[in-house]
Amino acid sequence: MSKTPIPPSISADSYIAELFQDDEHLAVLAVPRGGEKRDPEQRILTAERARADGFQRWLRHLNANGHDIFVGMNPLRPDRKRREKRDVAAIRRLQLDLDERGPESLRRVLNDVRAGQLPQPAALVRSSRNRYQVIWHTTPGWTAAEAEDAMSRLAQRYGGDPAVADVARVMRLPGFRNKKEGRDDALASWTDYGGRAVDQADFGALPERRPAPSAARPRAPAPGPKPISQSERDWAYVRDKLRRGEDPAVLVAHLERTRQDKHDPAYYAERTVRRAVASLEERVPSR
Repeated sequence: MSKTPIPPSISADSYIAELFQDDEHLAVLAVPRGGEKRDPEQRILTAERARADGFQRWLRHLNANGHDIFVGMNPLRPDRKRREKRDVAAIRRLQLDLDERGPESLRRVLNDVRAGQLPQPAALVRSSRNRYQVIWHTTPGWTAAEAEDAMSRLAQRYGGDPAVADVARVMRLPGFRNKKEGRDDALASWTDYGGRAVDQADFGALPERRPAPSAARPRAPAPGPKPISQSERDWAYVRDKLRRGEDPAVLVAHLERTRQDKHDPAYYAERTVRRAVASLEERVPSR
């Protein structure tokens, strides 16, 4: 029988304590919203320091001045200063982001939990009205590929955001207001669902991941050189900056700020940078 969740909490330090041991390193990211061109603020520090009063006061100051506050889901290697897949020390969590039709999708998740088709979550975050994030703790031994496959299948099954299937992903930190446009400055909260650590077999009832649809046959090119699209310029810009050591989080914020013509600038920015990072990693020879 699943455990009854305790009432929702807005405590950021208790949420960090739920996810991390005091000596584990984590990423905290503050992303500016609005029209001003400001760079994100990212800190990689121990969970103990992240929970300290002084650091929490600084985050509250940033939040009050228009920054959204996020925390990484997996611990990072203490010798690294960046937040990329290669910097993840161990896979400790899976996440599912339910933005579209959030209440309906969450009901499906919890119904499957009650039916024994899905393991009990460890925590549920309400990021804003009708939007949720579901978190599971994992047993030792998961690889990044296994975790991302499970998260992709969860997103596919429950209508979640596929861009969140990333072990280096940051998710909203409860206790801070959602500054994204259209979120009504909602205060994010979290609920302890008490789920045990899960392994790959616990997700055996999920359907296999669908392959990406094959691209349609391209039309014959028109005479003359093809104009370079802005998306192609973005791609080249991001890859060049990554080669020079730029933080992916900074590039995501830059694209989201400059491509407001996109239907979902945040998704476009995350996807472009994630694909660019993966394309460069594929070119690194194994040692």
